[in-house]
Amino acid sequence: MEDFNQLKRKLDDMSVMELYGYIKEKYPENEELALGSKKIVIRKVLNFERNLLNELEEAGQ
Repeated sequence: MEDFNQLKRKLDDMSVMELYGYIKEKYPENEELALGSKKIVIRKVLNFERNLLNELEEAGQ
């Protein structure tokens, strides 16, 4: 959970343009993550990361 808090703080500190660039660079296959207000975009990124983590945990079991 600590990692999600750090990621949220990092995203909160970015400007809108920095956030858009970060998403385009880190998640090029998921352009829909960059759509919406800053608050919504941050929530989408955190949910996306949480889902990836859950998938990895399920695959490991």
